[in-house]
Amino acid sequence: MFRPIFSAALVALSTVAATLAPLPVQAQGCQSVQFPRGAYAHAVQGYANSYQSQCYYLAVRPGQQARVRILYGNVFFSTTHTSGTYYDVQFRTVNGQLYVYVHTDYGGQQPYSIEFVFV
Repeated sequence: MFRPIFSAALVALSTVAATLAPLPVQAQGCQSVQFPRGAYAHAVQGYANSYQSQCYYLAVRPGQQARVRILYGNVFFSTTHTSGTYYDVQFRTVNGQLYVYVHTDYGGQQPYSIEFVFV
């Protein structure tokens, strides 16, 4: 008698909890990187300056093998899934949100191209 009522209450509570769970939020000012259909690699171009990082957001699957590398430019980058700064790095993704921040130590606008590869 109480089992169906308890089960219905449990389903209702879990539904409420799921709808109240925080949604992933993209960092303010980050450019979302969208891969062409079927592609595993994609490059983007931009301009970096010494006073503000360029931010890229990628929705990824946890555990994917990833490679991020600078194709050209006087820039380097950091990611939320690695520690340190890089020109080229391979790693496994940790969660579904990857942020990549492109930096430069040079003055003015520095053109660059950065490639994202996932397998």
